[in-house]
Amino acid sequence: MNRVQAAEEFLKSLENPQKMMDIMFDRVDVQMLYVINNYAELISKVKNKTTLAEKDIVSCSIIIGYLLKGYLDRYDMEQLYQV
Repeated sequence: MNRVQAAEEFLKSLENPQKMMDIMFDRVDVQMLYVINNYAELISKVKNKTTLAEKDIVSCSIIIGYLLKGYLDRYDMEQLYQV
């Protein structure tokens, strides 16, 4: 299996709401969920002021989440090694 197939399978598994909740609470701390929820509120407030399609807004949100994960991983590593 390659990365694309693995990503597709993972996203497909998230269609099950219980599985999604279990993974979310297992991998994301409550403080980060709060930050993400607040950011989502900001996105929902400006969605009617943009010409982007809903699909594009969702896609951008997923990309932002992916970038945030990478940023926080690097932050944690820098804190661990005091870089």
